[in-house]
Amino acid sequence: MTTNEITIPVTLDAKTFKRFSRFDMFRLRKRWVRPALFALILTAFAAVALLSRRPQSGLIAAVLLAVGLGLPLVYIGSFLSQVNLQAERQKLDPPRRVYTLRLDFDGVRATNDQRKEDAQVVRWADIPAAYRRKNCVYLYVAPTRAYLLPRGQASVPDDDLWAYLKERMGDRAK
Repeated sequence: MTTNEITIPVTLDAKTFKRFSRFDMFRLRKRWVRPALFALILTAFAAVALLSRRPQSGLIAAVLLAVGLGLPLVYIGSFLSQVNLQAERQKLDPPRRVYTLRLDFDGVRATNDQRKEDAQVVRWADIPAAYRRKNCVYLYVAPTRAYLLPRGQASVPDDDLWAYLKERMGDRAK
């Protein structure tokens, strides 16, 4: 790759933010596993209660099934509702400019386009991962913090941006 520096003035919209939140929560952190396991266990207990054919076993099975399926649905619904509220609070509809990233030989330099702050610099060796998705690259600069690089916003074509990240990060770019 011959590019020494890539500039990305990031304009973020609500759809991209929501897609990232779902990726981070469910695919990367796998936070769906515990609610699914909970639902599976309570469903199994409900089946055992029904098969026992004792008095009130139908009622017990119904309660176990309602709780086993209801709580995971409430958990996921609550998360999705919070993401929608965050997108509204950040006023991402219509899309707006949020930060500018400069990728160079040393690392990533981020400047906030909303507030006057010092630029944050992260060295390539300190960046844990980057994930390429259909319409965006998620550049994690810490285990719980990522910059979103939406498609078509970099100073180079998207494939060149990904090649640059792969060159700097190696196997950490997935």
